[in-house]
Amino acid sequence: VYQSAPQVVRIRVASNACAPDVAEGFDCRYTYTVYGSGDIIIDTDIVPSDKLPPLPRIGLQFCIPGDYNTFTWYGRGPHENYCDRKEGAPVGVYSGTVDDQYVPYIKPQENGNKTDVRWISLTDKNGIGLLAVGMPLLEVSAHHFTTEDLTKAKHTFELKRRDDITLNLDYKQSGLGGASCGPATLTKYLIKPEPAHFSVRIRPLSSKDSSAMKLSKQIIQRV
Repeated sequence: VYQSAPQVVRIRVASNACAPDVAEGFDCRYTYTVYGSGDIIIDTDIVPSDKLPPLPRIGLQFCIPGDYNTFTWYGRGPHENYCDRKEGAPVGVYSGTVDDQYVPYIKPQENGNKTDVRWISLTDKNGIGLLAVGMPLLEVSAHHFTTEDLTKAKHTFELKRRDDITLNLDYKQSGLGGASCGPATLTKYLIKPEPAHFSVRIRPLSSKDSSAMKLSKQIIQRV
């Protein structure tokens, strides 16, 4: 469905997604509202099958050119943190390379997540790149590996660094628990298979933009 107004374009896309050979999946609707300022607000509505087990994460995934390797975020840090492991990660503005975010566990797995993120930017050496703003908060990770790379590899040496960057902008990610050496994830940190709605605002960054923090606070009039 396509709608337009002065300086605004809205596009709605509906899809049904499920893993191969799996009967249960998700009904998804994405609404892209494009503003004349260059801002895009992505509204996501997800209805998972109630027959699914607790979900590992709900969110959006992007493939970003590898030149945008400077990762800056306003959220919890500087190290990785999750909804059940974040008390030692104060909220602040942090920055490093995308490579810095990788945590080399003996067996490759999910890593490098950041919680309570207000905004993130990925920029090149000239300050050009992408800004993503939570509405209000996100969980974020960025790597030179895809989710499939981390899942398939049994050892770190099997991982092959990609030029492109996989950026995850998550509404929620399940807690980790301590099943390897302690209790499983507590129920309150699990994601139930129930309807969810979340929004994120993205916009380009140029070398002339003075402050990602300032841009993140701009008020976008929803239509």
